[in-house]
Amino acid sequence: MVNSVIALPVSVEQVAVAIRQMQLPEQQRLLELVPELKQVHVNNLPRTLEQARAAVERVRTEVKQALAEKSIASEEPFVNGLTISQYLNFPDETRAQLWEEWAGVDLEEMEECEA
Repeated sequence: MVNSVIALPVSVEQVAVAIRQMQLPEQQRLLELVPELKQVHVNNLPRTLEQARAAVERVRTEVKQALAEKSIASEEPFVNGLTISQYLNFPDETRAQLWEEWAGVDLEEMEECEA
């Protein structure tokens, strides 16, 4: 008896959504089944201060390119009604707390808006 498998196109985003919906034991099992995922994450982490600075600079460059070299004015809305200048004036602890909150947001449930 021959089993046929039909390949369906699945995007990385769809896989990410599925993984986010998994319980912790399922995610751990996935890492056991695909140990390369651990290595990819470890290889992408900066190991020295110089590498971290280079990584930050790469991200800045990518963001500038994505914004078509337009900078955002400090009084323009940034996120959740905050302007860039308000966000930058927060102490590091407050900014870290905001990022923790934002990291918990399900992007699939966010309402799309014109930017």
